[in-house]
Amino acid sequence: MKIKNLTVCYEQLAILEDFSLELPDQGIICFFAPSGTGKTTLLRVLCGLIPAQSGTIEGLEEKKFAFVFQEDRLIPSLSVRDNVGLVLGKEYQALAQEYLGALGLSGWEDSFPDELSGGMQRRAAIARAFAYGKQHEGNVVYLLDEPLKGLDEKTAEQVMEFIRQKTKGSLTFFITHDKEQARILSDQILCFEGQPMKLKEILVGLDKIRAKGELDV
Repeated sequence: MKIKNLTVCYEQLAILEDFSLELPDQGIICFFAPSGTGKTTLLRVLCGLIPAQSGTIEGLEEKKFAFVFQEDRLIPSLSVRDNVGLVLGKEYQALAQEYLGALGLSGWEDSFPDELSGGMQRRAAIARAFAYGKQHEGNVVYLLDEPLKGLDEKTAEQVMEFIRQKTKGSLTFFITHDKEQARILSDQILCFEGQPMKLKEILVGLDKIRAKGELDV
């Protein structure tokens, strides 16, 4: 896919300005940069939630987008199972149970969001996004905005393995501020600086990412 000459402004502030980037069609691509650089804005532009003032995005025209937002966005009046099932067609409802179980939420399916810890709510939101993605397998892009936020180290490791397995063959964009998570999960790390946001460095391949040592952002 290609981003060509993209410009996105909030009032008079340019978040992206004449921004161009060519990316692979598969793999987990990490956006790594200080807070406020424009990473979340770029994710939202990619899926059409935010319009660009100018520029084009090629290669995503027919794609479905499975988005894990920074906020969990669970519906308080629905059970955990129903929150996941809300995005699914009837023939895919069993995925709600399957993915909640895979993320360690067996036994909590009938609970409501306010009965869960913050980390459990996070995993429910992840289950919802990936269940939606599964029903569009082969035509989905995953957008993960700090998906591991609030998870303890052991749980984060389990969730990273879940993400790695479920995104095989798909294109995934992943935002994190955790250097170790970026190294473990990513096929490429795109290091940005700005504003406006500019590409500083690309790290490709797990061995090269690990050999880099401290990510320089």
